[in-house]
Amino acid sequence: MTTVSYPSETFPGFPQVTMDCPEGWSPHSVPPAQLAITQERPAGEFRPNVIVVMQRLRPEQSFEDVVRQAVDKLEATPGYEEVGRTETTLAGFPAARVEGAWTTEQTGTIAQALRIAVVEHDGVRDVVEITGTCAGQQATEVWPTIRAIQDSFDLVSR
Repeated sequence: MTTVSYPSETFPGFPQVTMDCPEGWSPHSVPPAQLAITQERPAGEFRPNVIVVMQRLRPEQSFEDVVRQAVDKLEATPGYEEVGRTETTLAGFPAARVEGAWTTEQTGTIAQALRIAVVEHDGVRDVVEITGTCAGQQATEVWPTIRAIQDSFDLVSR
Protein backbone atom coordinates (compact mmCIF):
# COMPACT_ATOMS: atom_id res chain seq x y z
CA MET A 1 0.00 0.00 0.00
CA THR A 2 1.20 3.52 -0.83
CA THR A 3 0.34 6.66 1.09
CA VAL A 4 -0.14 9.91 -0.81
CA SER A 5 -0.34 13.40 0.65
CA TYR A 6 -1.35 16.93 -0.16
CA PRO A 7 0.46 19.18 -0.59
CA SER A 8 3.38 17.23 -1.97
CA GLU A 9 5.63 17.14 -5.01
CA THR A 10 3.01 15.02 -6.79
CA PHE A 11 0.09 17.17 -5.60
CA PRO A 12 1.35 20.75 -5.13
CA GLY A 13 -0.65 23.09 -2.96
CA PHE A 14 -1.85 26.49 -4.08
CA PRO A 15 0.75 29.24 -4.03
CA GLN A 16 1.08 31.32 -0.89
CA VAL A 17 -0.43 34.74 -1.57
CA THR A 18 -0.69 38.16 0.04
CA MET A 19 -3.07 41.07 -0.35
CA ASP A 20 -3.20 44.46 1.39
CA CYS A 21 -5.96 44.94 3.96
CA PRO A 22 -6.50 48.71 4.29
CA GLU A 23 -7.57 50.44 7.47
CA GLY A 24 -11.30 49.99 7.94
CA TRP A 25 -11.22 46.56 6.29
CA SER A 26 -10.72 43.22 8.04
CA PRO A 27 -10.00 39.57 7.17
CA HIS A 28 -13.08 37.43 6.88
CA SER A 29 -13.61 33.70 6.35
CA VAL A 30 -15.74 33.21 3.23
CA PRO A 31 -16.00 29.66 1.87
CA PRO A 32 -14.79 28.72 -0.72
CA ALA A 33 -12.33 31.67 -0.78
CA GLN A 34 -8.73 31.13 0.19
CA LEU A 35 -8.49 34.79 1.25
CA ALA A 36 -11.13 37.47 1.86
CA ILE A 37 -11.43 40.93 3.35
CA THR A 38 -14.50 43.06 3.99
CA GLN A 39 -14.97 46.74 4.69
CA GLU A 40 -16.37 47.51 8.10
CA ARG A 41 -19.87 49.01 7.72
CA PRO A 42 -22.79 49.73 10.06
CA ALA A 43 -25.20 46.85 10.59
CA GLY A 44 -27.62 46.44 7.71
CA GLU A 45 -25.36 48.03 5.08
CA PHE A 46 -23.82 46.00 2.27
CA ARG A 47 -20.22 45.18 3.22
CA PRO A 48 -17.86 45.78 0.28
CA ASN A 49 -15.50 42.84 -0.07
CA VAL A 50 -12.59 41.42 -2.01
CA ILE A 51 -12.19 37.66 -2.19
CA VAL A 52 -9.54 35.40 -3.70
CA VAL A 53 -10.50 31.98 -5.04
CA MET A 54 -7.97 29.56 -6.57
CA GLN A 55 -8.70 26.39 -8.51
CA ARG A 56 -6.51 23.85 -10.26
CA LEU A 57 -6.86 23.82 -14.04
CA ARG A 58 -7.01 20.87 -16.36
CA PRO A 59 -4.00 20.70 -18.71
CA GLU A 60 -6.08 21.53 -21.81
CA GLN A 61 -7.65 24.70 -20.33
CA SER A 62 -6.22 27.92 -21.75
CA PHE A 63 -6.20 31.41 -20.26
CA GLU A 64 -8.75 32.40 -22.91
CA ASP A 65 -11.00 29.49 -21.85
CA VAL A 66 -10.81 30.60 -18.23
CA VAL A 67 -11.71 34.22 -19.05
CA ARG A 68 -14.55 33.14 -21.35
CA GLN A 69 -15.99 30.87 -18.64
CA ALA A 70 -15.81 33.66 -16.06
CA VAL A 71 -17.50 36.14 -18.44
CA ASP A 72 -20.16 33.55 -19.33
CA LYS A 73 -20.91 33.14 -15.62
CA LEU A 74 -21.23 36.91 -15.15
CA GLU A 75 -23.40 37.28 -18.25
CA ALA A 76 -25.72 34.54 -16.91
CA THR A 77 -26.56 36.82 -13.97
CA PRO A 78 -29.98 38.38 -14.72
CA GLY A 79 -29.57 42.05 -15.64
CA TYR A 80 -25.76 41.94 -15.76
CA GLU A 81 -24.12 44.67 -17.83
CA GLU A 82 -20.39 44.77 -18.47
CA VAL A 83 -18.95 48.25 -18.04
CA GLY A 84 -15.35 47.50 -18.93
CA ARG A 85 -12.82 44.82 -19.82
CA THR A 86 -9.09 45.14 -20.25
CA GLU A 87 -5.93 43.06 -20.38
CA THR A 88 -3.68 43.60 -17.38
CA THR A 89 -1.31 41.62 -15.14
CA LEU A 90 -1.70 39.99 -11.77
CA ALA A 91 1.45 39.29 -9.75
CA GLY A 92 3.37 39.42 -13.04
CA PHE A 93 1.09 36.97 -14.89
CA PRO A 94 -1.13 37.97 -17.82
CA ALA A 95 -4.60 38.74 -16.51
CA ALA A 96 -7.96 40.18 -17.46
CA ARG A 97 -10.03 42.74 -15.62
CA VAL A 98 -13.80 42.55 -16.15
CA GLU A 99 -16.10 45.03 -14.41
CA GLY A 100 -19.87 45.17 -14.44
CA ALA A 101 -23.07 45.56 -12.47
CA TRP A 102 -26.59 44.21 -12.09
CA THR A 103 -29.67 45.09 -10.06
CA THR A 104 -31.80 42.91 -7.82
CA GLU A 105 -34.94 43.71 -5.84
CA GLN A 106 -33.33 42.57 -2.59
CA THR A 107 -30.00 44.42 -2.80
CA GLY A 108 -30.38 47.10 -5.46
CA THR A 109 -27.41 47.61 -7.75
CA ILE A 110 -24.34 45.43 -7.20
CA ALA A 111 -21.03 46.44 -8.79
CA GLN A 112 -18.32 43.83 -9.29
CA ALA A 113 -14.69 43.93 -10.39
CA LEU A 114 -13.07 40.64 -11.41
CA ARG A 115 -9.35 40.09 -11.96
CA ILE A 116 -8.45 36.69 -13.31
CA ALA A 117 -5.11 35.06 -14.16
CA VAL A 118 -3.60 31.64 -14.73
CA VAL A 119 -0.63 31.06 -12.43
CA GLU A 120 1.91 28.40 -13.38
CA HIS A 121 3.94 26.88 -10.53
CA ASP A 122 5.39 23.55 -9.44
CA GLY A 123 4.35 21.88 -12.71
CA VAL A 124 0.66 22.82 -12.35
CA ARG A 125 -1.58 25.71 -13.41
CA ASP A 126 -4.07 27.40 -11.12
CA VAL A 127 -6.69 30.01 -11.95
CA VAL A 128 -6.70 32.91 -9.52
CA GLU A 129 -9.86 35.00 -9.35
CA ILE A 130 -9.94 38.17 -7.27
CA THR A 131 -13.45 39.53 -7.04
CA GLY A 132 -14.30 42.90 -5.52
CA THR A 133 -17.96 43.65 -4.83
CA CYS A 134 -19.87 46.62 -3.47
CA ALA A 135 -23.35 48.14 -3.58
CA GLY A 136 -23.91 50.52 -6.47
CA GLN A 137 -24.21 53.60 -4.25
CA GLN A 138 -20.86 52.69 -2.60
CA ALA A 139 -18.95 52.41 -5.89
CA THR A 140 -17.80 56.03 -6.16
CA GLU A 141 -16.27 55.84 -2.68
CA VAL A 142 -15.04 52.22 -2.65
CA TRP A 143 -14.06 51.38 -6.25
CA PRO A 144 -10.54 52.92 -6.05
CA THR A 145 -9.89 50.93 -2.86
CA ILE A 146 -11.14 47.69 -4.41
CA ARG A 147 -8.82 48.19 -7.38
CA ALA A 148 -5.89 49.05 -5.08
CA ILE A 149 -6.48 45.88 -3.05
CA GLN A 150 -6.55 43.83 -6.26
CA ASP A 151 -3.35 45.57 -7.42
CA SER A 152 -1.65 44.64 -4.13
CA PHE A 153 -2.16 40.90 -4.69
CA ASP A 154 1.14 39.05 -4.88
CA LEU A 155 2.53 35.54 -4.77
CA VAL A 156 4.92 34.71 -1.95
CA SER A 157 5.79 31.35 -3.54
CA ARG A 158 5.55 30.27 -7.16
